Amino acid sequence: MTRVVQYDQPGGPEVLHIREAQIPEPGERAVAVRVRAAGINPFDAKMRSGFFPSEAPFPRRLGSDLAGTVTAVGEGATYWDGTPAGVGDEVLGHGAGALAEQVVVPAENLTRRPEGLSIEAAGSLHVPGLTAVSVLRTVPVGAGDTVLVGGASGAVGFLVAQLAAATGAQVIGTAHPRNHEMLHSAGVIPVAYGDGLADRVGELGRVTAVYDCHGREALDAGVVLGVPVDRMAAIAAYAAIEELGVLNVERGSRTTQNLASIAEQVADGSLVFPIAQTFPLDSVVEAFQALETSHAPGKIVVIP
Repeated sequence: MTRVVQYDQPGGPEVLHIREAQIPEPGERAVAVRVRAAGINPFDAKMRSGFFPSEAPFPRRLGSDLAGTVTAVGEGATYWDGTPAGVGDEVLGHGAGALAEQVVVPAENLTRRPEGLSIEAAGSLHVPGLTAVSVLRTVPVGAGDTVLVGGASGAVGFLVAQLAAATGAQVIGTAHPRNHEMLHSAGVIPVAYGDGLADRVGELGRVTAVYDCHGREALDAGVVLGVPVDRMAAIAAYAAIEELGVLNVERGSRTTQNLASIAEQVADGSLVFPIAQTFPLDSVVEAFQALETSHAPGKIVVIP
């Protein structure tokens, strides 16, 4: 048996419960993983709340991002690069119902955890890391571009800002003033969000691309600043995709190979990926409350 996070109806964090469940044997091309860290994402909160409709029966499991240790291997289980999975491998990736002590995952969803990458960062890197890659692939930038990143101190936004800066683009990032020094440290020009954003950004130069990593405020500013809609990408402002005609981020880049690349960059210090707070599995309700109310930079991570 293993302990898992479940919920019986849509609602706030209080609907989450810890329950016992059977541990299935890994089938063909799958592995069992003892979860050592599981990052939670706004998408998880939206699934739990019912914001995204689902036909899945209750009780439902929750979570996707994880890192841990392989404890059993199914027949023919290989990682994304074709290397065989083995018991004792330290891995990261994603699997359904990752908020649990143990989970069975297709081995192709996983990559080995590189030396130097903390378990907390590894367990929360999948969604923000691959979303960031997708943003840059949707609207590429480079030297000569000035890109506005909305929500640049968030988990996705901070990675996006760093990846954009690495191309040679000038990066302007919106954030609360208390997080401006963090953006400065990554070579990002910080601006406060709120009324008058377009004016503040316009004083810094001609913006050629906009990335929404939190809400539509940056996109609306981009419209005022004359940025073409095909040079603006949205990950959270769903209504703006239809109302403004901006681009939804592409999905083809969300591969385990790209996750492995991002993991190596965080491990060697090329990218900074801060962790805001960690919570034990028994405090999963408090973890989601922090996710949905806190504006601290970095990831919220559950440690089973």
